[in-house]
Amino acid sequence: MSPRFTSVLMSAFASSALLFASVAGAAPKEPKADAKADSKGDAKVDATADSKADAGKAADAPTGDAAAAPADGATTGDTETAAAKEPGKDSALVADAEAGSSPVELPGQTYYGVGLRYRAIIVPKFMMNLFGDGGRTVLANGLGPEFTIRKNAFEYEFSAMFTSYAMDPTPFKAKSDGADAWEIVESKIKVLFLTADFNWSQDFAPEFALDYGFGAGFGLVWGDLKRTQAYPGTGANLNTGEGFLPCAGKGDARGGNYCGFDNDHYSGYTEPSWANGGSKPVIFPWLALQTGVRWKPHRNFIGRFDAGFGTSGFFLGLGADYGL
Repeated sequence: MSPRFTSVLMSAFASSALLFASVAGAAPKEPKADAKADSKGDAKVDATADSKADAGKAADAPTGDAAAAPADGATTGDTETAAAKEPGKDSALVADAEAGSSPVELPGQTYYGVGLRYRAIIVPKFMMNLFGDGGRTVLANGLGPEFTIRKNAFEYEFSAMFTSYAMDPTPFKAKSDGADAWEIVESKIKVLFLTADFNWSQDFAPEFALDYGFGAGFGLVWGDLKRTQAYPGTGANLNTGEGFLPCAGKGDARGGNYCGFDNDHYSGYTEPSWANGGSKPVIFPWLALQTGVRWKPHRNFIGRFDAGFGTSGFFLGLGADYGL
């Protein structure tokens, strides 16, 4: 079998202001000789003039009710209602958010959470068949802790997730190889993914939101990938590998040319990693587009259902976090 089949197998798995001024004018002086004689008359005239001026001002000035009336015909009740409306709304929001069990999140405030996630990663057979023949659909179970940071309906999720890519013995070969290259492959590969998810939310209520975003990271790979040369049993299909059986060793009489001497893939042979000159990767990328539903019934509990597609295939996931 061509050594590139292992890479095929693995790859299939951010005021104004105003100024007022007044001017005062001085009255002309009267002659001194007439000062005493005219003092009483002037006083009377001045008093009369002052009285008329005061009366005119009183007539022109608006009444107390009229002066208090708002401009543009607005009523006093409407003005008071408009002034109190927004502060009352904000006060109610703050009161809800500060309540002991309220799920309400205030704009501009940061929220933290810590918890666990589970993801069922589905590597479908058709993805393997894009580059190779044989294979089977693999369900890889992933579990690990996560830490979340959330502000203004945007969330970071940091996770370390252990995932098992176990696969029972299965016929597989590279697409360009001939029928004599069929092997029985058994995977006990494990991956520790270190990832970061970046999700936006569309809130429908304080408790429910639709999440959408993407994830990125990498996985550290270890574990055995066993390969055994195979020969066709009775009724075997040369195109799909169904019915192929493992060779007991080189030159196995039951397999003839299928159990040849061109490689040593017998007796529990395990594929070496990149570090040892083999084709099994030591690091594997994680890139995914995802969406899901976020449920926060209590300020200290957040649950999620996730779904997405990425470099490892399709996945469905659950998350449960405690709000700090």
